[in-house]
Amino acid sequence: MPKLKAILAGMALLAVASAAQAQDKSKDITIVMPSAVDVVEPCHMMSTGYIGLVLRQNVVESLIKLDPKDSTPQPLLAESWKQIDPLTWRINLRKNVKFQDGASFNSAGVKAAIDRLFAPALLCRDKDRLFAGQTLEVKPVDDLTLDIISKQPMPLMPLTLSQIGITSPNTPTTEASKHPVGTGPYVLTSWNPTQSLVLKQFDGYWGKKPQIQQATYVWRSEPALRASMVAVGEADIAMQIAPQDAVNPDTDFGYLNADTSRVRIFMDQAPLNDVRVRKALNLAIDRGSFVGTILSKGVLPASQYMMSNINGYNPDLKVWPYDAEEATRLVEEARAAGVPVDKPIVMYGSDFMLANSNELFETLIQSWQQIGLNVKLEMVDKIQLSATRHKPFPTNRPTPTMVFETHDNAAGDAFYTMMVYYHSSGDLSNIADPALDKLLEKGSTSTGDERRKAFQEANLKIQQDIIPDVMLFHLESFIRVGPRVSYAPDFTTQGKLELADVTFK
Repeated sequence: MPKLKAILAGMALLAVASAAQAQDKSKDITIVMPSAVDVVEPCHMMSTGYIGLVLRQNVVESLIKLDPKDSTPQPLLAESWKQIDPLTWRINLRKNVKFQDGASFNSAGVKAAIDRLFAPALLCRDKDRLFAGQTLEVKPVDDLTLDIISKQPMPLMPLTLSQIGITSPNTPTTEASKHPVGTGPYVLTSWNPTQSLVLKQFDGYWGKKPQIQQATYVWRSEPALRASMVAVGEADIAMQIAPQDAVNPDTDFGYLNADTSRVRIFMDQAPLNDVRVRKALNLAIDRGSFVGTILSKGVLPASQYMMSNINGYNPDLKVWPYDAEEATRLVEEARAAGVPVDKPIVMYGSDFMLANSNELFETLIQSWQQIGLNVKLEMVDKIQLSATRHKPFPTNRPTPTMVFETHDNAAGDAFYTMMVYYHSSGDLSNIADPALDKLLEKGSTSTGDERRKAFQEANLKIQQDIIPDVMLFHLESFIRVGPRVSYAPDFTTQGKLELADVTFK
């Protein structure tokens, strides 16, 4: 009997220990974001930052990754790669990898993932941004080797592959995924678009086991609330806190991210179809007055829709000067020529895009009103803003339209910005200029100096001749990191926060 009692007591202690272990939350974290994760389709990861922030390299990995210091390609799911002719790249895959649903990771699975990008029903935004109308043919050579063949040369194929998430071959191709499955260190275990999303560590992960056991993502639109949640211990990381709230050097970190902001001008209606009005819109903005006030001291006024570390950036382009007098003169000159400059213009904005967005928008509107333009602000949600930004554009807009946008280029080349935003076939372009298309196509298929010069010339034509936007700022973001964890943000953090980079102190 004593022996039986001892055994039973031991079993009870084991049960208690097991229950305690199951309920151990010490390795769990909470991340608070400014925007709801209302879509979890992996083929939008690169083009939609809040999706990529959660999924990229956490749930869905890429074949190649980029070094955050210099954007050089590094092995991930692919161990090596080489170009075997101008149109063909051969990829050698990593062994002993499994998808989270048990499917085999092999050349057939990778082919299925890349082919899925081009599935007509999905309208994948990453496809438009990465391939600019080009299609790929993927041919398995053997179980762990495949060839990727393009119709036109793609000299930056490794950079492109670093942006494509490899999903399980069981992922549907006729509708957006609501339960993404990849090869990453975390699986998506729950998702409520109005409340939260939870990632839990994947026991069968092929690589090094990260420290975080579970990450819960919640969203709050007010930056001060996000910051306070970390301060009181309700969250461990707060994304995009406002500059005025970043007051604690022990927890609050600023970083120049890859985002550039602009106001896109839809040039199909008067008065926005008049280049004088578009020049006036740029000249009316005192960009320097935003720095250190509405926006942080670290933002940089922008001359083009990419940062200076991107191949194709044109150093000869200068930021538009502030000249309200000249802006007013141009508006009056257009008026005298019969342009209806008093016609109402709507600028669409959304408050999820950056901290202090309302103050930024209102100041822009006031600047344009002061030079004689009738611009009004209309705040919309993410879905409405996306419908405004992406093709097909509505053809029956009752008023001329502008839209505030931010764009990140973390891949290091102008192709990933300019083809989608400025080529006539680009999903986010409202320009139709054959000469510009020719320059962009030349840059896309060239290498070295020829590539860089083609994109630089295209940038010059866009910003000095066409003027399809009001370039604003290269943005700085602030993040609050709680006392339990360590995390160092870099320029990719806006669109990718790898949980493997978060450690406990």
